[in-house]
Amino acid sequence: MNLTGKYMSRTERDSPRRIVALIIVLVSLAVSVSCFGQTGTLKGKIMDDKTKEEIPGVSVILVGTYKGTTSDVNGGYEIKDIKPEDYSVKIRCLGYADKIINGVKITEGVKVFNITITELSNEMNTVEIVGGNSLINLESAKSEIKVGKDDIEEMNTRDVQELVGNMNGVSQNPDGIQIRGGRVYETEYVIDGVSAKDPLAGTGFGVNVASNAINDVTVTTGGVGAEYGYATSGVIATNIKEGGDKFFITGGWQRDNLGDTHSATAWNTDIVNLALGTPIPGTKNKLTFFTSASGFASDDYYGVYTQLHSSLFANSTFWAPREDNSWSQTMKLAWNIGAGQKLTLTNAHSLTINQNTRSLQITGENQIVTPGFQYDFALEPQDATTYTNQDNLTVMNYINNLSSRWHMEASLARLFTNSRADANGRPFRDASADQVYDPESIVKNPVTLYNPKDSFVYVNPGPGLYNNGGISTVWHDHYANDYTIKLKFDYIPESKYHYFTFGFDHTEEDYQWVDITSPWIGAPVRVNDSVITPSSSVGSSSDIWHVKPQQGGFYAQDLITYKGILATLALRYNYFAAGSYVDDAINNPQAPILEAVRQSYLAHTTDILGLRYKSRLLPKIRVSFPVTENNVLYFNYGYSMQMPAPQFVYAGLNPVYQDQSYLANLGNPDLNPEVTVSYELGVKSQINKDFAVSLVAYENDKFDYIVAATTEVPDQTGALVEKTFYINQDYALIRGAELTLSRRIGKSLTAVFDGAYQIATGKSSSALESVLQIEQNGFVSTSKMQYLAWDRPYDFKGSLIYILDSNRVGPRFKVFRDIHFFIDAHFQAGIRYTPYQATGVDPYGRVIYEEIQSEPYADIGPPWFWTDLKISKNIRVGKKNYLSFSIEVRNLFNNKNAQIIDPVTGRAYQYGDPVPYDEIDPKYLNPNATGLPPTDPSRYLPPRQILYGVNFKF
Repeated sequence: MNLTGKYMSRTERDSPRRIVALIIVLVSLAVSVSCFGQTGTLKGKIMDDKTKEEIPGVSVILVGTYKGTTSDVNGGYEIKDIKPEDYSVKIRCLGYADKIINGVKITEGVKVFNITITELSNEMNTVEIVGGNSLINLESAKSEIKVGKDDIEEMNTRDVQELVGNMNGVSQNPDGIQIRGGRVYETEYVIDGVSAKDPLAGTGFGVNVASNAINDVTVTTGGVGAEYGYATSGVIATNIKEGGDKFFITGGWQRDNLGDTHSATAWNTDIVNLALGTPIPGTKNKLTFFTSASGFASDDYYGVYTQLHSSLFANSTFWAPREDNSWSQTMKLAWNIGAGQKLTLTNAHSLTINQNTRSLQITGENQIVTPGFQYDFALEPQDATTYTNQDNLTVMNYINNLSSRWHMEASLARLFTNSRADANGRPFRDASADQVYDPESIVKNPVTLYNPKDSFVYVNPGPGLYNNGGISTVWHDHYANDYTIKLKFDYIPESKYHYFTFGFDHTEEDYQWVDITSPWIGAPVRVNDSVITPSSSVGSSSDIWHVKPQQGGFYAQDLITYKGILATLALRYNYFAAGSYVDDAINNPQAPILEAVRQSYLAHTTDILGLRYKSRLLPKIRVSFPVTENNVLYFNYGYSMQMPAPQFVYAGLNPVYQDQSYLANLGNPDLNPEVTVSYELGVKSQINKDFAVSLVAYENDKFDYIVAATTEVPDQTGALVEKTFYINQDYALIRGAELTLSRRIGKSLTAVFDGAYQIATGKSSSALESVLQIEQNGFVSTSKMQYLAWDRPYDFKGSLIYILDSNRVGPRFKVFRDIHFFIDAHFQAGIRYTPYQATGVDPYGRVIYEEIQSEPYADIGPPWFWTDLKISKNIRVGKKNYLSFSIEVRNLFNNKNAQIIDPVTGRAYQYGDPVPYDEIDPKYLNPNATGLPPTDPSRYLPPRQILYGVNFKF
């Protein structure tokens, strides 16, 4: 791999082909080895677990092989010529719950194995698993990972984002979670089957769920099903816990200090959580209730602390005691109605208040892979931007096993998200302006002269940080209010070779967007208690709109199963309407819309019930088949789409509230969705019941990425004004391979190793980055490809869970009973950056370093390495109750991982290093320097942190 060159080497271009060739070689070797050896036979009877009556017509399958049979009239079955190994046996019968028995050991000779199955219960698609969970799903032609609540309890993860960051194919970057080289907003995030993503924030996440509320999380990185309509990178599906048939309560408290709130390994962090579940009395356990709450408060490691305020909460400080504050609450009511019916009601609410600019990533802005610390306000944090995000999701799910062949699921949901950014709780603007608000309006103290003895005297720029009493120039508020209906049917015909699924979903959306820069500009000016100017504008620039779009889709898929071969054929039809806001603007000649856009919009949309719609067909294919016993080859191919960010569509279309500033944003109502075509080829191998391997190669072709250009439109006076305009033009190509090894030793030790390699290339890394390319090439697409800013070529992860239970410790060592260890380590490629080179020396002896524009993101910074450790000791109180004491160490070895790269040296800045010429260099006084000092504390990831905790479960 070329880490320093400006071109992709042939080795890098051919890497996916080599992985495919490796897969073929491994499969060929497995086939040749399997041709030798003795065989065994599995036989027995299938019976009803209650009546003990034999059941005919039951399908018995050896998972991961072509072998299977159907029970005869006496319930008997027999499978011959089985290679001696460990297998999973799957039993399927109409009217009964599927049953999977893992770890069935076949040896030479005959193994008699009688099996009982259970009639379908109220649970949807019930699967009874015996013999522990399998390490790998040989029946799935997907790349997906599922983590249950038992494993989550052992880990040191606080929420969904931290949990999925530990999974293969998922990369952690300063701007968020990315799956297989996609942008952060390309991931579909669902809770209890319904999207929980803020469609306006651009972060990829909305409602935050704490780990104590999670029943399980499934991350799908390849082969996403047709039920998900807007997942171009992957899907993170979270299911909330339910109350059980017995009352339980759990809780805990962690903190990183025992008195010294800001020591080397502590920065005043507290984490609390509480959860309970119970059956509702008098309902015979048919009605259950679960609720949880969690809170996180920390001053972070930057060494800058202030009291936060939010104008959404009337400046109340209760929800913001520290620099970084996060709260979440979940509730779930479940009613097992009977006769195969179940109704659940879920509510998940989260709130965050902090000064992290990554809390609100306006899609398309040119802020690529940088941390969110506001270093420019480090001297006056009380005047920096404070971000408030509150999200609320309510979901009602109804399931009904209509018959032994038909199954139905229905969902109604409401998602509300609201984000506010303000100058630490200050109002939009005062009734009148009587002071200087701009933090850059004057030279910053201390004021000194650069060369006082020269004929030209310059003023030094001071410390480079805001310190004149000015406030944040950002004022933003948006909300999204979505109402969703979903309906899904499953049908199993008598042939049993098919499993049909079809359904639809529809979402009514209500978005309001207010984004203003320097809101005090244009306010009435007051001098000596007299207003001398009226209001003239809303800030120096603004983007204000209120829209009501719609979107939805229909889908159908058929899972074909025949002698170990599984093939899924699926088709989804998505439709979407920009709403009357756009339709009215198209018909309004005063609206600032290019005539070509008007005509194209009318030509490519269809009027249905007063709104104009577009649509898209998305085919998907998945196939898996055994090549030898417990070795499955799988392939998937599919189209997926992502709606354009609303800001790209709606900005500046209202002729009354136009932003008249230079290069103000202008939306394009005729934008098409961004489309991804995915290819994946992999092999899954279950060596034995406790050891599994998977290897996969993939390619994602991404079309119609949105880029920015410049154009001219007439303003209200008819004069031409230059605007920033958006078009579909960009292309990206992500290729890679992933390896996963899973090992389990007894019930005490589980170890997982993940390795991923990828190359993510494209024409640009953001919409605004493409402006220069458009100016150079016009609207003609360029074929030049470059590395994407967030490309992290390699990522290795390993984790180990070890439980020292009572059965493994003798009576002399009781103190070591019930000790749990969890450790995980990450080794990941560093941040990409565009290198600089020396181009000369200024008159005062400072070397001038300037960007090599022909090598965008060609180099990679130092790799990241960190290790997290958690040790807990349970003290039993009765048979099932316990107290637990824990110590958690994050970044165990205190590694310094650079997330802001000095492009001259290729590492995080150290005193004495050269820096780009237009930035402040502590070694040289330069009045022309306009950037920040290079000593930003967030240039490194967090150092070592030690947290002490106590938990209970009763």
